[in-house]
Amino acid sequence: MSKLETRIREIKEQQIGNSSKRVLLLEGTDDVQAFEVFLGKRHPNFGKDWVLASAGKKQNVIDILVQEPDWLGLVDRDEWSDEKIAEIVQTTENLIFLPRYCIENYLVLPHELWNALPPKQQQKLTGGFTQLEQLVLQDLDRWVNHGVLWSIVNPLWEGLRSLGFKEKLLDPDISFDHGEILRVLSEWHQFMEPNEIMQRFREKLEIVSGLSLTEKLACHVHGKKFYEAVIDRSLNDLLGQKSATDRQKSIVRFMSVPDDLDFVWERMGLN
Repeated sequence: MSKLETRIREIKEQQIGNSSKRVLLLEGTDDVQAFEVFLGKRHPNFGKDWVLASAGKKQNVIDILVQEPDWLGLVDRDEWSDEKIAEIVQTTENLIFLPRYCIENYLVLPHELWNALPPKQQQKLTGGFTQLEQLVLQDLDRWVNHGVLWSIVNPLWEGLRSLGFKEKLLDPDISFDHGEILRVLSEWHQFMEPNEIMQRFREKLEIVSGLSLTEKLACHVHGKKFYEAVIDRSLNDLLGQKSATDRQKSIVRFMSVPDDLDFVWERMGLN
């Protein structure tokens, strides 16, 4: 039995049992914890009809949904382009994408973050919301550049793999065919053409640079890294030391449910 088949069996036996509940499949345990809180606030009785389960990673969610068409899956948008997402959704109709880069991007918008701080913690910021906003935005340009670069560079590995890197040249049958070896190497080389990659980076950076601060933080900053390096460190300095995981749970617990998740509840038939 494969790992995916084992995970499907675990969900069915441990969470669904003899009920007719449907599954909202998420990537990791952090996603499950966050959506348990969001759903508990917006639809307290969701547990009558739904269970939330983790699959481990994005590809696992997609692969499981193919085997379980009655389940619904939700994954991070990450660096995937709108075109790539549309292509995947066409073949996996029970899959939906977060409207933001990843789950941590719900922890980085200044106004949402401020509203998630209890009054006692807000009072510790002598400059109030303005102080928090300045801390979040002070190095934003660098993080936007990083997020855009990540979106261009990270998919290169998947692209190379689709061209047979590196197994295509590790087959003994090809070792005497110097012409084919050169053709494959040329194909890989063309795919990794530096000027073309740099041009894509510059073009996307120009588009993203013209977006609003909210759009940049929600969709074009690597939320996990930004949260750890900027949000968590800043709040530790301002409010006292707390583990990144505990602080993340605290923010989610106190924050209002973001409106841009309404479409998820609709897909679940809860609205």
